[in-house]
Amino acid sequence: MATTPQPPEHTPMRGPLFQRWLLVWHVLYIGGLLTILVAALWDSRGAWDWQEALLIAIVIVLIALYARVLIFDIRWPYPNWFLALYFGVVIALLALAVWINPVFIWGIAMLIGQMFGILPPLLAIPGVVAVMSVIMLAANQWQLPSDITPRGVLFIAVQLGGMFIFYLYIYHVFRASQERARLVNELTIAKAELERARDAEAELATLRERERVARDLHDGLGHSLVTMSVQLEAIQRLYPVDPVLASTRVDELKRLTRDSMTQLRSAIDGLRASERDDRPLSQLLQEFVLATGEQHRLAISADIDPAVDDLPPLTTEAIWRIVQEAMVNVERHAHAHHVSVTARVTSDQITLSIVDDGCGLPPNAEQRPGHYGLRGMRERVEGLGGVLNLENRQTGGTVISATIPI
Repeated sequence: MATTPQPPEHTPMRGPLFQRWLLVWHVLYIGGLLTILVAALWDSRGAWDWQEALLIAIVIVLIALYARVLIFDIRWPYPNWFLALYFGVVIALLALAVWINPVFIWGIAMLIGQMFGILPPLLAIPGVVAVMSVIMLAANQWQLPSDITPRGVLFIAVQLGGMFIFYLYIYHVFRASQERARLVNELTIAKAELERARDAEAELATLRERERVARDLHDGLGHSLVTMSVQLEAIQRLYPVDPVLASTRVDELKRLTRDSMTQLRSAIDGLRASERDDRPLSQLLQEFVLATGEQHRLAISADIDPAVDDLPPLTTEAIWRIVQEAMVNVERHAHAHHVSVTARVTSDQITLSIVDDGCGLPPNAEQRPGHYGLRGMRERVEGLGGVLNLENRQTGGTVISATIPI
C-alpha cells in the first residue's frame, strides 16, 4: 500500500509543503516531457522513423521511473545509492534523447530543479556537473571543445558557482524551515503532554483533597463523636447519683458539640482543624494528651520537644492528626491504663512515638473495614516521605512510631 509522502532527511521541508511541492512538480515535469515530445514529433511530422519511436519509448520510461520514485510507493528517505542510480539512468536517457533531438535539452534543464529539490549536497553537486556537461556537449555537437580558453573556463565556473550558491541558499532556507517545523511539532506535543499532566494533576489533587477531608472528618469529628458517646453514657449513669455534676457534664457536651460542628464546617471548606488555633504545637499536644487522660482516667506521660513548633505546616498537621488518632484508638479499643507520647526533633527528621499498655492491635488491623484512622496515619506519614510502624509490645500494648524527614 502506498504511504503518505514525507520529506527525506536531507530535504528540509515540512510534510504539507513537501506534498504541495511534489504535486506542482508532477505537473511541470510530466507535462514538460510530454510537451517536449510533442514538439519533437511535430518537427519531424510526416517522416517518422525509429528515432521518433525511440523518443516515445524514452519519455515513457522517464515518466515510469519518475512515477515509481516520486508518485507511487514512496519510501522516504531513499538511500543515496538509489538516488544516484535513479538520476544516473535519467541523465543517460535524456542525453540520448538530446542526441536524437536537441529540443530535449529543456528536459535536461528541468532535471536540475528536480535535483535541487530532492538530492542532498553530496549528490546534488556532482549531479548538476553531469547535467551541465551534457548541455555543453550537446551545444558543441557532442564533441569536446578543441580550444578551451581561460575565459571560457571562467564563464563555465561562474555559471556552476552561481547555481551551487543558489542551491545551497535554497537548501539552507528549506533546512531552517524544516527545523522550525520540527520545533513547532515538538512544542505542540510537549504542550499536549503538559495539558494531560495538568489534568492528571488536577484529578490527583481532587482525590487527595477528598482523602484529606475524609481523614479530617474521621480524625476530628470521629474523635469528638467518640468522646460524646462516652460522656453520654457517663451522664446517664451519673444523673441518679449526682444531678449537679451531670448537668455540668451536659454543658461540656454542648461545648464539644459546637466544636464538632466547627470542625465539620472547616473540613468541608477545606480548612485545617479550628481547634488548633494559633497555639504552638508543643502546647497543643501537651494539653490534648493530658486532657484526654483526665477525661478517660488514663495515666499520661508527655515528652514533647519544643522544636516541633518550628516544623513545616504539613508536618505539623500530620503530627497533630497522628497523635489525635492514636489517642482515639486508645480510648476506643486499647483498654489501656497508661499512655506515653514522645516527640523528638533532630536536624533532619522528627520522631514521634505513642506507647500504651492496652490489649494491642488485632492482626491486619489496617486492612479491616472501617479502620480509616490507621490508614490515614500511614497516608499522611508516607505522603511526607516518612515511615510509620505499628507494633504490638511483648509485654502488652501498642507502639505507634512515625519518622518524618524535615
